[in-house]
This record gives sequence, C-alpha cells and structure tokens, in this order.
Amino acid sequence: MRLAYTAPMRVTRFLLQLTPIALLALAGCGQTGALYLPDAGVETPVEVRTPATSAATPAPAPTPEPDDEEKKSDQPKGR
Repeated sequence: MRLAYTAPMRVTRFLLQLTPIALLALAGCGQTGALYLPDAGVETPVEVRTPATSAATPAPAPTPEPDDEEKKSDQPKGR
C-alpha cells in the first residue's frame, strides 16, 4: 500500500534527503591556505611590519626640590 504524500511533505522529505549531501559539499568551503604547494625557489613579497616607535616629546626633566630656606620663604608670614 502506497501512502499519499502531500506536496509539503514531499518537499520536506526531499530537503531532508538533500541536507547531508549539501553539508558534505559545503565542508570543503572552509579550507584555508594554499590549494597547492608553491615551487621551492619562489619567494613571496612579504613585508613584516613592526610597531612604529613613538618619537613623541621626551619625558620632562624632574624639577629640583626646594631647600628648607626656599620652603620658608614660600610660606606666608604669620601674624
């Protein structure tokens, strides 16, 4: 006895049968890198860049600490 499938059931059944085939076909799309080994004598023009050194303003020189006499002269005079 043959079952009567409706159109949506047939489409779903077809898609379920197609899914493993599609997954296998798409699995190869994730391959990275060269598809072949390059010749031994061929060099690629690769430029290795290093981070730029900052030639910004140098650190300011430390200020000398005031002597005891200079500290006293900076203080306001008492009453």
